[in-house]
Amino acid sequence: MNLRGAVVRRLLWSLVLVVGPLVGNGWGQVSFPPAPAVGSFVTDEAGMITPPHRAEIDRIARALSAQRGYPISVVTIRSLNAQRATGYTIERYASEMLRAGKLDTDRSGYGLLLLVAAEDRLARIELGSAWGRAYDGQVREVMDGLILPAFRRGEPSQGILDGVRGFDAMGRGQALPTPVRPWWLLPAIAAGALVLIGAIFSLGRSGRPGLAWAAAAFIGVILVSRAIAWARGDDGGDGGSSADETGVTGKW
Repeated sequence: MNLRGAVVRRLLWSLVLVVGPLVGNGWGQVSFPPAPAVGSFVTDEAGMITPPHRAEIDRIARALSAQRGYPISVVTIRSLNAQRATGYTIERYASEMLRAGKLDTDRSGYGLLLLVAAEDRLARIELGSAWGRAYDGQVREVMDGLILPAFRRGEPSQGILDGVRGFDAMGRGQALPTPVRPWWLLPAIAAGALVLIGAIFSLGRSGRPGLAWAAAAFIGVILVSRAIAWARGDDGGDGGSSADETGVTGKW
């Protein structure tokens, strides 16, 4: 028994010697993406943002910082697990990132962070402490009206750009921008109208004009409502947003 106990103690001590230095060097600790290059406001580790959109985001953020003093930061990650943040909520991770990047202390605490975890399908807007609760409604509108609809359409780069445009409007005291509608929306509605006209003529020639108009109205309502819902990014899923005292979280 004594020999076995001695062997166990030696094994445990060996484990401490091996693991101890790793822990001391930060192994297993939560990691944050590196700061963007000088002159940029974007860290896109998940590869979600197109080069033209990235350039536009940098332009908007640079102007807002220079003219109003509000720093914007856009960060995408693959997942919380990939950042060794297992067990973290995206709210906690974003809050610690905001503090780690000193956005909550620089420029009087008016930092604006947009964090996207691609594989988790989560987006978080985190505000610096100086914003308070006065902008809760606008922040939720940015998430629900500008960011999530584009994400649900499979256009995350556009959604991130639209979110930054929302930040810019908030910082300048302006109304939030209208989200960009898909190019195909009007052609789809026009095509639906042609189908309806064809159905009306077909049923009308069969001697049932009343039925033709009823069927056309029914089909038209369905087609138009679905086209508008798709354009808004409303896919009928379980996604949505939830707000708290420091920002808002969205899921798509």
